[in-house]
Amino acid sequence: MAARGQEMSGLASLVKRAESEFFPWVIESVVIEDDAQLKNMSDLLGIGKNIANSLESARKADKQPHLDAAKAVDDRYKPQQSRVLLAVSRLDSAVLAYYRKKKAEAEALLKLQADEFAARHKAADALQLQQMQANAARAGECAQTGEVFDPIPLSPLPQPESLIARPVGRTIRGNMSATSVLVSYDYQIIDEDAVPLDLCSPDLKKIKARHHSGVKIIPGVLITPKPYTSTRLG
Repeated sequence: MAARGQEMSGLASLVKRAESEFFPWVIESVVIEDDAQLKNMSDLLGIGKNIANSLESARKADKQPHLDAAKAVDDRYKPQQSRVLLAVSRLDSAVLAYYRKKKAEAEALLKLQADEFAARHKAADALQLQQMQANAARAGECAQTGEVFDPIPLSPLPQPESLIARPVGRTIRGNMSATSVLVSYDYQIIDEDAVPLDLCSPDLKKIKARHHSGVKIIPGVLITPKPYTSTRLG
C-alpha cells in the first residue's frame, strides 16, 4: 500500500507541475511574434519535454513490477506447457503421418480400380466394334443372297463395380473427440518477374486471395500445402 501511495504521489506531483508550470501557457495555436516570446516558448518547450520524459520514466517504473510479476507467471507455467506442447506435437505428427499413409493407400487402390475398369471398357468397346463390323458385313451378304440376317448380339459394356476403397475422410472420430485434418498454405515468391501484373508488387494478400478463389497454380509463386489438425473434445 505504501509503494502504491508513493506511485500515486509521484504521478500526482507530475500532474500538478504540468497544470501549474506548463498547461496555463499552452494554447491551441502558438504564434511567436518576437525574440522575447521565442525565448519564453523555448523555456516552455523545455519544461514540457522534461515533464513528458518524467511521466514516461514514472510510467515505466510503475509498470515494471507488473511486467516482473507477469514474467514470473510465464516462467512458472512454461516448463509444463513446453512438455505438453512437445507431446502434442508428436501426437500431431503421428496422426498426420498415418492420415497421409491411409490417404495414399486409398488413392492408389482407387486409381488401380479406375485403370482396370478403363482397360476392360476399352477392350469391350473394341469387341463391340468388331461385332458391329461383322454384323454390317453379314447384313451386306444377306442383302445379296436373300438370306435372313441374324445379327450377332453385342457384348455388354462392363458396369462400374463397387469401390474397393473409400476416399479417406478429413475427420477422425475417437471415443470422446473429433480431429479434423485441415490444410493451410505457405506462399513463397520465387520469381517476381513471372508473377501476373495484377498481383504485383507482388502482393501476398492478393496472391492468397487468388489461390483461395480456386486458382491452383500462380506463375512465380511456390504454393506448399501444410496439413494440420484441429481437435474437439466432447
